[in-house]
Amino acid sequence: MKKLSSLSIFFPCFNEERNIPFFIDEALNFLPKIADKFEIIIINDGSVDDTRLVTDKLTKENPLIKVIHHSENLGYGAALRTGFSVAKYEWVFFTDGDLQFKLSQLKKFIPYTDKNHVIIGYRKNRADGKARVFNAWLFKLYIDLLFRVGVKDIDCAFKLFHRKTLQSLHLESTGAFTSSEVLYKLKKKGEVFVQLPVDHKKRKYGSPTGNNLKVIIKAGIEALSLYLKIKLGSLVQK
Repeated sequence: MKKLSSLSIFFPCFNEERNIPFFIDEALNFLPKIADKFEIIIINDGSVDDTRLVTDKLTKENPLIKVIHHSENLGYGAALRTGFSVAKYEWVFFTDGDLQFKLSQLKKFIPYTDKNHVIIGYRKNRADGKARVFNAWLFKLYIDLLFRVGVKDIDCAFKLFHRKTLQSLHLESTGAFTSSEVLYKLKKKGEVFVQLPVDHKKRKYGSPTGNNLKVIIKAGIEALSLYLKIKLGSLVQK
């Protein structure tokens, strides 16, 4: 099986103390199979449980594991931006630290890296419940109306990028819209997305935050703000 020369993988985490040891163990066992060199980065976005204690202990035990602590909860997008900025290897992958995706699914992404810079997953069957699925459908519709990104599952947290595609992006959002902003700006740069199906399972430990009304409203406002900025900018240029 083809291996990547180097891979940075990061996990945005908020109150995931019980999940972290499991996904770190999974990563340490799986990543040597797909990458010659790798680093594992945990982005602790201001957790108020024992995430800091758990992650600090793990970093002392293994030099391949790093943790970045946000002093307060800055939002999912801020965690993504931190992960993108600190990742040092050729390929950058992120997924959530809630164990809803089996990391080994990343192996089917690897063959596409010969000719593509952006390989993203879409959930074959969402395991979030009807309300979350409906909200996600509305959000995707909203984003496509504004930006016409045109992917199957815009907020699926299972994405692999060549690092050079991320280096020139100027990201502005800090909430749940950030993943969509990344795809929109990459599409504007002419990047072609490979979209692959991934399995999705129910969360075992902890509580999700993506269906929080404040999170949804913030994402909607940030998306509209970027859209208006682009439109106003185009009017000024004319």
